[in-house]
Parts: sequence; structure tokens; C-alpha cells
Amino acid sequence: MSISKYHSHLLVVLLVLLVSIWSCQPPSEQHLINLNIENGLPIVRRHLPIRIPLDQLKSISPDFTFSAFALAMGNPTDRQNPPKRIPYQADDLNYDGEKDELVFLLDFQANQAQTAVIQYAPGQAPKEDGDPIAIELIFQRKSQAGIFPSLAAPVALESNLSLFLLQTNGAISAFSKDESSLHLQQVAQNKTISELEGLIQVGESQERDRFGVGGFAIWDNQERKFISIRSDSDYVRVPVSGGLRATTERIWPKLIVDKQTSVSVLHRSTVYADNSILQQQVLIDGLNNRLSVVVGLTEGEVIEKSLLKWEDRSVSAIVLPISNVSATGDSTLLFDSKAEWKTYLFHSADQPIQSMEELEKIAKLLVASLNSPPSLTLSLPKKNKKENKSPPNSKTKIDDSENEENKTK
Repeated sequence: MSISKYHSHLLVVLLVLLVSIWSCQPPSEQHLINLNIENGLPIVRRHLPIRIPLDQLKSISPDFTFSAFALAMGNPTDRQNPPKRIPYQADDLNYDGEKDELVFLLDFQANQAQTAVIQYAPGQAPKEDGDPIAIELIFQRKSQAGIFPSLAAPVALESNLSLFLLQTNGAISAFSKDESSLHLQQVAQNKTISELEGLIQVGESQERDRFGVGGFAIWDNQERKFISIRSDSDYVRVPVSGGLRATTERIWPKLIVDKQTSVSVLHRSTVYADNSILQQQVLIDGLNNRLSVVVGLTEGEVIEKSLLKWEDRSVSAIVLPISNVSATGDSTLLFDSKAEWKTYLFHSADQPIQSMEELEKIAKLLVASLNSPPSLTLSLPKKNKKENKSPPNSKTKIDDSENEENKTK
């Protein structure tokens, strides 16, 4: 099992650290980065993951470090209403031992702009060996991932609203939840999925399906056949299993295409707290134009390069492409050798969807949101003014992963 285990004293130590760098430093020693985040759409957006890479923070403050920092929402110059801390997480996404991205969740009203401030201590000594790579301030854990011998699937991820099993053949088994909770700790105690209460599976069992709910396969354009990804040489790792975000990677160093040819393949999956969404990427290194990624939704319909599956009184699903789709097929989307997509689950008990037509309207709103992420501007206090602005259409700074609750308001 690879769910991160946190030392019992870690939260206490971290809170003391945050208080010290937030309130105890003399003004001359405080280092601040101001954030302005603006929702440019006339819709409510809830639990939106905001992602800020380390390189972007360093572009405006070269001495910034994730070793000691704090994040709060509000204007730091407002003495009457000082900034308030919110949960956040800094992760090592590329598995090199160094934290490289900050993430936190925000709610937006229509066309709302919000301000935040990051305070940090440059040159702060790193944490002791053995401490987790992720740095978090989490009030309640709402996501996790792990590798469980009791499951037939290589890896599992969950948020407090959904659970996903990543099958050996690339298919996805997806489950919505009756209530906000986490289940994988019970799986770690050798419980099976069928023994867990409060899970509602999307469709029938997808273990034998090629795709399930937003799973993938690799297509050989030259030989006109699927390439088997069942391999003894692949391995799975869990770079992040934090309270706000969990990420897994399945890697094939040498996936056999034919007797003379092999390629390397990476499959990355991510879930966020308070979201019923699985975000996936597949990257194939080698054989340009020969191999394609196919993404499918069993018994789904292709509508405007999206996959939709409506279930009356059950869980509906939408699969939306993020990268370019080159063609569509029977319940499938065809990408080139680099593919990225999101799978959204909609639990009818929480938000009844009366028809396929209503699900199509939700899909159009989701597409509009993906195409118009909020803008993010970083700036320094006026005494050392510098600005770094991400354009509204930049998709590298803010992950537009709203859940279903946003779409029908």
C-alpha cells in the first residue's frame, strides 16, 4: 500500500511554522507574492483547482521556496479583514524529489475576482529526511490513491465524491458515492469493493470491457489493430496522495509493438477533493504517427467530440477531450500519441438529470469552462513591483475541474 503516512507531529509542527512566518517576522523580512484570480465567465464555479507551478512563482520571486510558506485568501493590506488561511498542497509531480507545484481549491461567483497572498521564508532549511514529499495544510483529507494487493486493479484513486479503479487493460471502473467519504483505507484492510457501502458503479462491471468509463487503449494505425498493454515490464507509482489532490502513474519503459519495435508509455491519472472527476494523460514516446490513443465510454454516445452516457436514476458520465481529437468512432475518441481528457460523474440522487438532452447542455457548459479558465496574475508589493500575468486562455496555470454542481445553476 502506498497511501502516504504522515507523522503524528507533522501537522503541529507545520502550523507552528506557518504562524511564525505569517505573523512573527519583522516587516522588513516578510516576503510576499500577491495573487489575483478572476473568473471571466458569467457562471458559478465551485471547488476549482488552482495550480501554480514553482517556475511561475520563481519568475516573479527568484528566492521563493516551498520549504516554508503560507497561503491565505484576502488582501494583505486590509487590516480590518486580514487574509484567511485555506487548505493547500505543494507536490512533487515529476518524481524528482523536489516540490514543483502548488494547488488549492476556490469557489467563484459569476465574473468574480479574488485576491490571495503567499508569504514565504527564503532559504528556509528543508525538512528532515523521511518526511513526506508533499507539504499540506489540510483541514480534512478528501482525496487519496494507492496500490492494493486485495484489488485486481493495479491502482485506485478516490476523492470524497468518487472512486476509480484503473484496470490492467486500460479500462476504468468508476463509482460515485452516496455521501462525502473515503473508502480506500478499508480496502487497505483487505475489504473488497463489493463490501464497501455507499458506492454506486457507473454501468455494469467494466473489468472485462476494453474502456469502461473513460479508459484508454493504444491503436496501431499501420497494422490496424490494438496493442496489448498487459505487460510484465510496466510498473505503477503514486507521486501524490494528498488531501486535496492524488496522482498515480503507470509506466511502460518498453511496450512491445512488434518483434523489432517498442515504445515507452506514460499514463497519469489525477483526482481532486470535492470533485467527481478523473483527469488522465497518455504520452507515447516513439513511432510518430504510427500509434494513437483511443479513449472510450462503454455504451456512450459521441456528441460533438465528447462522450456522453445518461442513466436515469443512476450515475451519468461525460468524457471531455482536453487535447485535440483527430477522429471519433463508436463510443470512442481518437487522439494522436499524446492525449489528455477528463471524465465527469453525475450522481442523480444529488442532482437529477432528466434526459440526454439535459446532459448535453451540461456538456456544453463544461466545454465552455475548459476553454475559458480564470486568469491568474502574480505581483509583488508596490515597493518592489513586478507582475506575471497568465492570459485567460492559458491552461497551464489553472486546472478548470469544476464538479457537476456548477453546471445547472
